[in-house]
Amino acid sequence: MKKVTILGEPPSSPAPRLPGSPARTERGTAAVLALALTVVALFGLAACGYHLLGTGGALPSTVKVVAVLPFEREVPVLQLDQRVTEAMTREMSQRLRVKVQSTKEGADAVLSGVITGFNVAPMSYDAAGRANRYNVTMAAKVRLVDKDGKVLFESLGYRFSEVYERSAFPGSYFSEEVVAYDVVARDFSRALVATIMEAGPGGQ
Repeated sequence: MKKVTILGEPPSSPAPRLPGSPARTERGTAAVLALALTVVALFGLAACGYHLLGTGGALPSTVKVVAVLPFEREVPVLQLDQRVTEAMTREMSQRLRVKVQSTKEGADAVLSGVITGFNVAPMSYDAAGRANRYNVTMAAKVRLVDKDGKVLFESLGYRFSEVYERSAFPGSYFSEEVVAYDVVARDFSRALVATIMEAGPGGQ
């Protein structure tokens, strides 16, 4: 089986996996890939275990400033937490039309999160034996509260799953298959913000 390389993961660290997913023995090596990965929206979001308050709309009208705190991670995948934090900041600013900052001071609401799982599984291979399609799964704990501590959104088991394909252009291949974290972080954040928007104004 071909290796699935996770960017930034120490070579000696086993690839992280989600609870209940098949064990994998592949080890990551540091590499850079941005153009070799073509996103294909074959599978959408699979979110579970979240609690939403309110129906319709986006955030309460009183929420004008949101603090997106740095995401934490419980997986040995370097840079993933940073990429997700940056992507969440962009998505919330653009889609929720609020001011986004990195500190709690002066914020009307605070978003915090912990990445609890990350798994990359090859799904198919090309004629040369290189993996050309991957199923990427990420799990996280996410919580959004207003300045008074009222929960606007909370998920202890938020799950994101997407299928990605590599570019068919031969020159884009590296010695090992890799996944661009910035693309995964962007898609994860877009799906999460869309779910938060469905929560609507606070209220039970």
